[in-house]
Amino acid sequence: MTDPDGKTLPAENAPPRRPRRLWWRILLAVPATALIVLVCLGGYVGIMFGSLSPGVHSLLWLAGMISVEFFVLAALFGWKLCLATSGAAALFCAAVFGGMEAHRYFTVTRYRQIRDRIDWYAYRPFAPQSRVVRVAADPAFRMAGTAPNMSAAFALYPLCAGTVQALYSEQDFDRTGIDASGSDVIYDRLLRGEVDLIFGLPPSEQQKKAAEELELKFEITPFAREAFVFFVNRRNPVTGLTCDQIRGIYSGRITRWEETGSGSGPIRPFQRNRGSGSQTMLQRIMGATPLMPPIKEDRLGGMGGIINDVADYRNHVGALGFSFRFFASEMFRNDDIRLLALDGVAPTRENIRSGRYPFITDCCVVTVKPRDENVRKIVDFLRSPAGCEMIEKTGYTPLALPEAGK
Repeated sequence: MTDPDGKTLPAENAPPRRPRRLWWRILLAVPATALIVLVCLGGYVGIMFGSLSPGVHSLLWLAGMISVEFFVLAALFGWKLCLATSGAAALFCAAVFGGMEAHRYFTVTRYRQIRDRIDWYAYRPFAPQSRVVRVAADPAFRMAGTAPNMSAAFALYPLCAGTVQALYSEQDFDRTGIDASGSDVIYDRLLRGEVDLIFGLPPSEQQKKAAEELELKFEITPFAREAFVFFVNRRNPVTGLTCDQIRGIYSGRITRWEETGSGSGPIRPFQRNRGSGSQTMLQRIMGATPLMPPIKEDRLGGMGGIINDVADYRNHVGALGFSFRFFASEMFRNDDIRLLALDGVAPTRENIRSGRYPFITDCCVVTVKPRDENVRKIVDFLRSPAGCEMIEKTGYTPLALPEAGK
């Protein structure tokens, strides 16, 4: 501090520091507010496009809080203390979340999800390059009047699309459309009256109870069979398990591959959400044997919240997953997994047809209200030679083979 003549004054003689005015504090608050808005918008953009992990999402919010601290301290105590405390807080947060993201990468995200991408448009009816099987259906099966609204479980979407291709007009399809969802979703839509019928697996006990509470009753017509399969990473030397070993693994009694007689290291048995068709099938296989708690992971939920939910299958070397044969082997077309034989029987269509493969389920048309003429036509078509041909050529196993020459 100097006097008017330019001489340096002793510290005790220096004039007191003028307090910062209100306008100065407001001025500092403006860029802080703008920065917070940008951080929040960036976080929500990341949520919308699914590009942010929960750790990075949390780091964005902490960055906003540090920004607030930075400008508040600058307004109250000056820039030196502000820089020191905010810098220390930023370094601490960077170290913590950097470690979290590194751990998440090496344990979760570097392993591919088995259903990262499925091209549903490849099975779109009436599309020029569609993979939907086309068959010549008897004109008597064609829709008359208003065509039913349908929904399909993920694993049965190609069969639903093939039925629409054979029986609907393109105008009917444009009006009604079809969608693929989890079994819990399509059964909920059926019970709420949003669709007239669904292509799905037999209902779970929970879904039957929900229908009873609404005083509704499922009418179920099986038309095909499909194998429930287990798979591992292709680098895993395990090629088969016994049914008892499957129950032992998913009950938590067997925890290492060495206990199965092949492979090494810990087993990571993935499950699915409750109410899904594959999880319902696993529960039926387990019978009275209780299931172990599922592997879980943090993910972003509604409004940016982080929820701890059942983890999707990740293709670790020690991972064990399950699905349905066509879904896992054809719709994924993933060369990084191997389907396992059970009790020495591979999940081939021949073994499904003969009944040798131990875990087989029905593919069904399910309704809850009286079936009108068009719904009955769909059911009759799926049991007809043309319907069986469509099912067979798509890659599933019809309940009755089409007659020779038809």
